[in-house]
Amino acid sequence: MTITTGTETFDTPTKLGAEQVPPGRYVRVAVSDTGKGIPVENLGRIFEPFFSTKKEIPGAGTGLGLATVYGIVRQTGGFIFVDSVVGKGANFTLYLPRIEESEAMAVAAQIARTNKAAGRDGEPPKDADLGGHGNILLVEDEDAVRVFAARALKNKGYKVLEARTGEQALDILRDTPAVDLMITDMMMPGMDGGTLARLIRVERPEIKIIVISGYSEEVARGDIVDTADFHFLPKPFSLSQLASKVKDVLTENT
Repeated sequence: MTITTGTETFDTPTKLGAEQVPPGRYVRVAVSDTGKGIPVENLGRIFEPFFSTKKEIPGAGTGLGLATVYGIVRQTGGFIFVDSVVGKGANFTLYLPRIEESEAMAVAAQIARTNKAAGRDGEPPKDADLGGHGNILLVEDEDAVRVFAARALKNKGYKVLEARTGEQALDILRDTPAVDLMITDMMMPGMDGGTLARLIRVERPEIKIIVISGYSEEVARGDIVDTADFHFLPKPFSLSQLASKVKDVLTENT
């Protein structure tokens, strides 16, 4: 695998692949490998959510990895392209808007203000008490993320119930009357997190909800934008950020 970086300036709108890249300065990051390559019929679909060539392998290939990458890159005003020849490998090229140090400082300050206003100040203080108690339903189809989060919360004193799908989460809730908080990913096969959140608001309005997503909060809200009483935690998150968010939500208004 080879990773190269550089800068590129487009003086006029430039057609790259199917995209029209606006004029401007960009940081270029290229990642290439010498693997099997990607068949032509798959090249146009690899960024689609849930598209996977590994569906026949149990527990592998959710089809969300590249979709998440695409969403993050586009949210920054960037672009991502892929070229591949079967038998010779693949090359992914990212163009991210380039800013100078003074601009970067201004952007960082704005992000900090936004995070503070939204209650997302980054890592909590090292001496913060992140322990708590309560019953949490964790809904996440990516096994690594679910195991990571469940272990972290159990270590902080919570009882954690785990579900891989929205349908499984509903089954658990119907059999478990005492649930204080549900943490759900937005992008899941089958029932998505937005649909699950709406159902929970109707059937179990006392349960607090945290939505986790690799997309921005505005995108993650999607069609549940009218649901004001849920909280958001962006991916990726650390153990302490997760525990801090859970404690804040469970202790609000108490």
